[in-house]
Amino acid sequence: MLLMGESINGTRKQVAEAIQARDAEFIKNLALEQVEAGAGLLDVNGGVAGGNEVDDLLWLIEVVMGVTDMQLMVDSANPKALDAGVQTIIDKGGKVPFINSISGEQPRIDAVLPLIEKHKCPVVGLCLSNEGIPPTAEDRFAVAKQIFDLCTGAGLPAEDLWIDPLVMAVSADPTAPGVTMDSLKLIKERLPSRTTGGLSNVSFGLPNRGLLNRTFVAMCAGIGLDGLIVDVRSKPMMATIKSIEALRGEDNFCGAYLKAHRAGILD
Repeated sequence: MLLMGESINGTRKQVAEAIQARDAEFIKNLALEQVEAGAGLLDVNGGVAGGNEVDDLLWLIEVVMGVTDMQLMVDSANPKALDAGVQTIIDKGGKVPFINSISGEQPRIDAVLPLIEKHKCPVVGLCLSNEGIPPTAEDRFAVAKQIFDLCTGAGLPAEDLWIDPLVMAVSADPTAPGVTMDSLKLIKERLPSRTTGGLSNVSFGLPNRGLLNRTFVAMCAGIGLDGLIVDVRSKPMMATIKSIEALRGEDNFCGAYLKAHRAGILD
């Protein structure tokens, strides 16, 4: 399972403060903590209220690339910031970054598809249409198929498209997790692309959110979820993920599981 480290995000209070203060040490430590915890790539989002997102994102990228050569995922709703971030990483000789994200919304397609076509960036595709989040699994699959056709038509290999079926809070809609899982099933059955998601929305508004998040990750993994946008620094979540990888046959002789046990991650 590809673990996309989510922690370098300007919407988080401590990260926003570090960006505003240009506290490079804080960001470096946050990057290295995620690498050491098992991230497969690092999401980088410079969106701070009242800030200059292009400048903030480019500063983050420079700081993170100074301490790790791990592949990055440029995360922005601002097309100019997204373009600048991708180009900067490539100009600095970094690995072609992921883009977070494209969707079925026309403005987003117009902004992101040219970057995909130019750089062949792997991309997260959100099952989100011009009308919002589709209510049914079939409707979400229709958006996934639209994104798939656009991205592969632009020359992106199918395996470099990571579709996020989206999840809403179970506290607001008891059918929400089921719709997400049904959407995931359809995508896995009908498309050769990969799947990912930030599944923590499922627990919004409820106590002991970590328990719900971990359980839902395991349920989606049973359907074949390929990646996860996650806080890899969470020991309980990583314990669940190591267990999933062992049980799905992705951990030869349970070596990573045993290593996690020795490190105290499974406690």
